[in-house]
Amino acid sequence: MRFSKPALLAVFLLLTTQVFAVAPQFWRVRNADELLGGEIEGFAVTSRGELRPGPTLRKVATFTDPFVLSQTAAPNGDRFFGTGNDGKVYRLRGTELKAIYTSPEPEIYSVAFHDGALFVGSSPNGKIYRVDPNDGKATTYFEPKQAYIWGMTFLANGDLAVATGVEGKLFRVTGAGQGKVWFDGPDTHVRSLAERKDGSLLIGGSGKGRIYEVRADGSAHALYDSSLNEISSIFVDANGVGWAAGVSNVLPSSAPAKATTKSPSSSSSSSSSSSSSGSSSEKKDGDASGNVEVTFSFDDSSSSSSSSSSSQAGSGELYRINPDGFVEVARKFEREMVYAISAGPNGSILLSTGPQGRVYSYKDNEAALIATVPEKQVVSISNEGGQMMITTTNSGAVYQVSDRPSATAEFRSPAKDVERFSQFGHYRIEGTDIDNGRIAVAFRTGNTRTPDSTWSAWSQPVSAPEGSINAPSGRYVQWKLTMPKPATTTAIDTVTVAFINRNVAPAIDSVTVQDPAVVYISSSYPASPQVVEATNPDEYGIFTSLDTPRDKQDQGKKVFRKGFRTITWRAHDDNGDSLRYTLSFRRRGSDKWLRLRENVDETQMNFDTSQLPDGTYELRLTASDATDNPEMPLGDTKEGVEFQVDNTPPTVTVTPSADQVQIRVSDKLSTIGKVEYSADAQKWIRLTPVDGIADSSDETYRLPRTAITGRFVIVRAVDGFYNVATESVTLP
Repeated sequence: MRFSKPALLAVFLLLTTQVFAVAPQFWRVRNADELLGGEIEGFAVTSRGELRPGPTLRKVATFTDPFVLSQTAAPNGDRFFGTGNDGKVYRLRGTELKAIYTSPEPEIYSVAFHDGALFVGSSPNGKIYRVDPNDGKATTYFEPKQAYIWGMTFLANGDLAVATGVEGKLFRVTGAGQGKVWFDGPDTHVRSLAERKDGSLLIGGSGKGRIYEVRADGSAHALYDSSLNEISSIFVDANGVGWAAGVSNVLPSSAPAKATTKSPSSSSSSSSSSSSSGSSSEKKDGDASGNVEVTFSFDDSSSSSSSSSSSQAGSGELYRINPDGFVEVARKFEREMVYAISAGPNGSILLSTGPQGRVYSYKDNEAALIATVPEKQVVSISNEGGQMMITTTNSGAVYQVSDRPSATAEFRSPAKDVERFSQFGHYRIEGTDIDNGRIAVAFRTGNTRTPDSTWSAWSQPVSAPEGSINAPSGRYVQWKLTMPKPATTTAIDTVTVAFINRNVAPAIDSVTVQDPAVVYISSSYPASPQVVEATNPDEYGIFTSLDTPRDKQDQGKKVFRKGFRTITWRAHDDNGDSLRYTLSFRRRGSDKWLRLRENVDETQMNFDTSQLPDGTYELRLTASDATDNPEMPLGDTKEGVEFQVDNTPPTVTVTPSADQVQIRVSDKLSTIGKVEYSADAQKWIRLTPVDGIADSSDETYRLPRTAITGRFVIVRAVDGFYNVATESVTLP
């Protein structure tokens, strides 16, 4: 027979529908955590779980230096950036970027502007230079004899506070060359600092990861002992509330070894080691003179696989430091570290993070992702003068963040594992102002955990809030959202992807025939009287049953009823389909299966075998998913499980002799269970067979004549199926 092309297509669609004819499932992305698991560029994620147009990011400068580590602003709008690994300081004036100073030391972790001059903190041979912001001429302002200078801030009275390592000292500098230790703490590094309105300082340590309050007189006490080992940044907002970032970073524990000194004019780069551990000398030991290779580095996950980067990304916490000194965890960051905190608009604070290159806004206990950069590590952020600037590492760059919505935006969802080969149906996007071509969505699918060249190509973007998913069947799916016509009013709340797993046959795990007379009774039976009665024969045939409706997970209470057999089974369906069971039996040697139960959803049944002749029987159990797959059900069958029916009592033969009575008990099918005797209607006394163990269908027992002569004696024998036979023994 020949088919036309339309007919063949119809047949194909019918078969496809039947193969995948299981209950549809839905993958929904609809909260902030789910959205933050994707790849985000040009979008913002609000704390309510909305995907909105992000601000415009303009790369205003690209550096040959790998790290842009610090920044500050002058009152005239000039921006200054400290870099590594050549120890250079750059000035951004308008659109002109110019290197104005090169330090003898390779890293500039801190810069500050005060009283018309730029102050530069260099590492690891820690010095502070006063640099003319116009011609770059520099003089040494203060030398603390420390390896690292991590932070500087000018206080309200004009003094300079300096955070150093590896001896964990905080310095107060009152003028050129005039400085003394203000606080010598137990941490290896004083990593961050900020001044409060009362003139005290909040400082963060690295090593023990503590937050301290240091007063003007030098007295200090710890406010908080973080579970993480470094307080990377501290900031005090306009309301006097302190904010601190804890990270799982590791800074050098000792001063680095000496290396060849780099001249101030040199433009050669000192290499930065990827190791984050230092030598093993004690905290207060080590000479900080000389220039060295730097061991402090930022984790870069951009070159790692997704699995390795997740495991190496570290973790972070944001702490709120209340004016009374109480410290609380405001937010936890999984696999992200907060490097810097700054003031944001409308009373918010800004957080720069790595290793996913994200900038967050935090206000009223809610965090929102507002920007993402491809460099993956955002190590400094500033909103001075109302102009947000962020700096990056790997590679070094400076971005300007504006309020205008990004002209280009792309969101890639995580690859979703739908657990087995599936067909994808419709998608639906819910939100505000998403019509009229505002958004476009595309899909791709594959059968590997990580998207690669074996996946399908991205489908053609569709500018509709809902429609069909034009992607082949597979186990994994990913969607990509773009914004051809960005608008500040656009917000995506939920993206739903429908799919159906390919139907797979259920599997019967086990079929068990319980011991004779064992019955499981549900708790719905009355507690009293303790008599189990069989129901009348039902619609299934001649067999009565003791079954009542029960929870399928509740096996019931174990009781005994002569003549009954109980069958239990276990099965599973990887699709999660509802299963129905049919149980049949036949006598061994017969070709015809007879029905016991049909189309039931329970996983056990009992029945009265007294309606069957003695013999050996076989069981067949069939499991079907037809309830959820009526057009093309699949099933599994297990047969060959045997059970015996024995409704005939054993025979008891009594043979007297000169000094004893021999009792022989035999049964055609089952073993002899228990043999007892009673004399003159007194209690039953159990007998032991001659061979010492009752384990066969033919056993012999003996009684001495003296024990029963002249008495009324009854012998009772019970076989393995609880069939009972009695016989009297009369001796004159």
